[in-house]
Amino acid sequence: MRLIAPSLAALCLSAALATPAASQEAPRFAFFSINQLVRTSKKAGAIFSELEITKKNLEEKLGAKGQELQTLQQQLNSPSLDPDKKEALAKKYRDVEFEAKKMQEDSQQEYQRVERKVGEAITKIAAPIVEQLAKEEKLQLVLSDQAISILSWGDAEWLKAFTAEVSKRLDATDAAPAPKPAAAAPKPAAAKPAAPKK
Repeated sequence: MRLIAPSLAALCLSAALATPAASQEAPRFAFFSINQLVRTSKKAGAIFSELEITKKNLEEKLGAKGQELQTLQQQLNSPSLDPDKKEALAKKYRDVEFEAKKMQEDSQQEYQRVERKVGEAITKIAAPIVEQLAKEEKLQLVLSDQAISILSWGDAEWLKAFTAEVSKRLDATDAAPAPKPAAAAPKPAAAKPAAPKK
C-alpha cells in the first residue's frame, strides 16, 4: 500500500524548519507515516478506499482482457483449427493484444491520477494537524515515510506515536469545517447635527 504525498512531506519539513532551534538543545523530531495514518484513521482510510477500489476495478478489467487473449491463443494452438480460419483468428488475436497493451497504459495513468488525487485529499486534511502537533511538541523536524528511505532503525512505538496522535485528532475533527461567524452588521452613522440657521 504505497501512497505518494510529497506536498505533505514538504510541509512537514518546512513547518519544522520554521521553528527556531535553541543552539544548546538536542534536536527534537518525530516520525510521520502516511501509510499508518491510512490504516489507523477512519477518515484517511475512507479517502484511501477510492484508490483501492480503482485498483481492484482496473485489475478486473485487465484480467478479463488477459483471459480473452489466453482463450484466443489456445484456439490458435489447437490442432483441429481450420487453416482457413487461422488467419482471421490470428488477426483478432493481434487486435486484442493491441487493446490489452493500450488498456494497460490507460490503467496505469488512471491509477496514478487517482493516487495523486487521494494523496492530495489526505494531505489537505492531515497537514494542518501535523503542523499544529509539531508546534505543540516544539519539534524542529518531522520525518515522513514518504520523504526519506534512509531510516535503518527506529523504536517501533516511538515511530508510531506521532502518527497515532495525528490519526486520533483527525478522526475527532468534524467532517465539515465550522461555519464562519457572520460579520456584524455595520452601525448606522450618527446623524450630523443640523447647522444653526442664520
